[in-house]
Amino acid sequence: MTQPPTARMPTGPDADRRHLWVVSDGTSGMRLQAVAMAESLLNARPDWAYEQFVITPHRWIRMLPRLGSWLPAAPLYGTSTDGGLERRPHAGRYPDILITCGRRMAGYALALRRRAHAAGIAMQIVHLQDPRLPPRLFDALIVPAHDPARGGNVLVTTGSLNRLTLAGMQRAMMDLPTRWLSAARGNAVTVMIGGDNRRYAITRDLAAHMGERLATLARTTGVKLLLIPSRRTPAGLVDSIAAALPDDNVLTPDKDEPNVYPGVLGLGQAVIVTSDSVNMASEAAITGKPVLVIGWKPPSRHSPTGETGRIATFHRNMMEAGHSAPFDGQIPPGNFTRLDEMDALTDRLLALLGV
Repeated sequence: MTQPPTARMPTGPDADRRHLWVVSDGTSGMRLQAVAMAESLLNARPDWAYEQFVITPHRWIRMLPRLGSWLPAAPLYGTSTDGGLERRPHAGRYPDILITCGRRMAGYALALRRRAHAAGIAMQIVHLQDPRLPPRLFDALIVPAHDPARGGNVLVTTGSLNRLTLAGMQRAMMDLPTRWLSAARGNAVTVMIGGDNRRYAITRDLAAHMGERLATLARTTGVKLLLIPSRRTPAGLVDSIAAALPDDNVLTPDKDEPNVYPGVLGLGQAVIVTSDSVNMASEAAITGKPVLVIGWKPPSRHSPTGETGRIATFHRNMMEAGHSAPFDGQIPPGNFTRLDEMDALTDRLLALLGV
C-alpha cells in the first residue's frame, strides 16, 4: 500500500520528540504571548522540539474561520500586503501541538488541524485569546478574564501571557548602562508609556495632560521618572512628556544605547503604566512593586482609568486582586500582590492536553 506523502515531522534523532509550533501573523503583541506559552511548555518538557513561523492567513479563513474546521482543502495562506517577511511552515508536515493567538489566526489553526487529521495525525490546537467561536472547536483556549469565552477546555488568566521572570529582570538590570543604575540609587519610578490603539489616538492635549500629572508627581515627591516607550508609542510622545518634567527628574533612553527593557522594571520603587496596554500592566505586576495605572482620559465612576469595555474590566480585575491601583498623584508604600501565572497555567494546560 502506498504511504501518504505527509508525516508528522522528519525521521531521525527528533522522530520520537513531541513537536510544538508557534504560528503567528507577525503582530508583536500576539506573537510574543504565543512564544511565552511555548517557552513555558518547553521549560516543563525540555525534550520537546519547537519551531516558530510567521504567515499571512488567507482572507477566506479570516472572514469565515469555521471553514477551516470543515474543509481539508480550505486555503491556508494569503499574500502579505505590508511587505512583511513570512516563514511558512513545512509543507506536508504537522506538529503535535500548534499554538496560535488572536482572532486572525483562529481559522488558520482550525484549517491546519483539519488537514492534519485528514492525514491521520492527531494535532492539537492551543489558541490564545477569545476567537469568538465555540470553545469545543479547539483543544484548549487560554483567555484573560476580561474575555467572555468559558468552558471545560478554557483556561482563564488574569493578565496577558509573557516571558518575564524576576530572575530575568534582575539579570537584565545588571546589564543596564551605568546612567540607569545611577538613577536607581536615588528615588526612581519607572513610567511605561503606551500609545495609540483602536479605541483612541494620543492627541497633543492628552500628551500635555499626562506630562502635567507626571510633572506634579516629580515636583511634590522629588522622584526621578524613568520614561520608557513601547512599540506603539508615537514618535515624539516621550520627548514631549519629558519636556514637561523638571530636567533633574527625568531619564529617557538614548537612541544609540541597548534596549533597557525589562531591566528598568527592576530599578524603580514603583511602576507607572499608561492605561492603554494590558501587556504592560501584566508585565509590571510581575515585580510585586506598586503598579499604578495612569489614564489618558478622565476617570469615571465606573472606570478609574478612563478606559471602557474589556480593558476597563481587565484593570478592575487587576485592582480588585491587589496587583495594581489607580494613579492618584502619590507613590504608596509597601508592595503589591505579584502576578505570576505561567507555571500554574502550564501545569493546567499539560493536564488538559493529556501530555
